[in-house]
Amino acid sequence: MARFVYRLKAIYQLRERRVQQQEQRVNEARQAVTQAKQAIVDKQNEIKTLQQSMRQTHHTLLGAHDTFIHKGYQDLDLLYEALQQAEMRLKQEIAQLQKFQAELEALEKHREKAREEWLEEEKQLEMKQLDEIASQRYFRAMVAAEEENRLDEAAYAQMLSDWEAEAADAS
Repeated sequence: MARFVYRLKAIYQLRERRVQQQEQRVNEARQAVTQAKQAIVDKQNEIKTLQQSMRQTHHTLLGAHDTFIHKGYQDLDLLYEALQQAEMRLKQEIAQLQKFQAELEALEKHREKAREEWLEEEKQLEMKQLDEIASQRYFRAMVAAEEENRLDEAAYAQMLSDWEAEAADAS
């Protein structure tokens, strides 16, 4: 029996590879979001530390601390913007992954349908071969039966002629 060969195997493999690459990009985007969140937490902790140390410093350094805390809040705003951008990128990458997975799934369904059609064709071919074998056996059996009937008729005719010859000799 022949093996099933999918005609679009190269395209299937290409789309499968594309899904894997997109999954990698999604993981990278998730890592970027996690890193941005961690950077925000770190900056918030840094600002809290500065505010606590500000309470213990000399009054002449309060202006420098205030400037530094203001700079920390600006950096925190930038980190929030970076987080939003990372989350938007993650959403885009996930949407792209879903699109690629849908394409791959459609191709998988096509491959399965093609395989089922191939199996049906193989089944029909096998049935055709079995029908041909059966018809050949039937033909041989019919020929053998006709030959046997012909031989039986010849033997019967021979027996009848022998019997008639014996009956004629006896009379």
